[in-house]
Amino acid sequence: MTPLKKYIWLVDTVMRAGDKGLTLEQIGDLWDRDDDMHDNGAFARRTFHRHRNEIEDLFGIKIECYGDGIDYRYRIADDGKSVFFRRWMMDAIAVNRIVMDSRDVAQYVDLESYHDEALPILMQALKEQRMVSFTYSPYWKDEPSLYYNFKPYNLKMFERRWYLIGYYGSAKEHRIYALDRITNCELQKDTFRRNPKFNLEKMFSGSCGIIVEDIPVQSVWLKVDAYQANYLRSLPLHSSQIELERNDVYSKFALRVRPTYDFKQKILSLGATVEVLKPETLRADIKGELNEMLNKYCDDND
Repeated sequence: MTPLKKYIWLVDTVMRAGDKGLTLEQIGDLWDRDDDMHDNGAFARRTFHRHRNEIEDLFGIKIECYGDGIDYRYRIADDGKSVFFRRWMMDAIAVNRIVMDSRDVAQYVDLESYHDEALPILMQALKEQRMVSFTYSPYWKDEPSLYYNFKPYNLKMFERRWYLIGYYGSAKEHRIYALDRITNCELQKDTFRRNPKFNLEKMFSGSCGIIVEDIPVQSVWLKVDAYQANYLRSLPLHSSQIELERNDVYSKFALRVRPTYDFKQKILSLGATVEVLKPETLRADIKGELNEMLNKYCDDND
């Protein structure tokens, strides 16, 4: 069984127990009763704790230990960070367990396909801190580029796409590559030591996508019609989002974000259901984009 399948089993098993969690003995009993897991050896305390650390490093999912007054138990922690990503990850893990456990149910589960063949290789590289080589095909070049000695630091998902974040060669600036444009990804023998000062959360602080720009965080106010506001409440545009006003016609939301290209595209995707109230610079940018769109549908006689 691959390490990824073990992680899936462990997260799903603890997640199913809810807030009450499981004792180490209960986890061990479930492990030993599962044929696939037991075939890889009996449950071991040291292996369990190693998997806990690897799961947190790779997915940001923390299996915390707490005392309930009788014994120590383990549950999925909710520390308020990356809530929506972890929720997506745990949902995906749950679906994977169901499909793996029962082939019959797979015909009733409709999943979007993706071709991120490099994903399992990069996960192993992250775990072992090994360099990778790959071919990358950017949209702005006709010919692909070949990379060696790339140091993978993190994987990040945005809009159903995975992105690789790391450092190439001796370069001091990070680089970001979309996995759907990576081919021929291979592990290299050489290892590297991850910079302990690297902070992915700080890098993307205030961002609403994958683009990192030197733009200051700003206060953005949005006026959203009542129907669309329901979607923003269930899936906020950013973790800083708060609702300032609500009535039967519209709601007003405030966010603290960097108005990057990604964020502007998200606003434009909401169409006429949303209006940027401030800052004026962002409002002007959106207005300019809308005018350009309108011009494409109008001829000189309109």
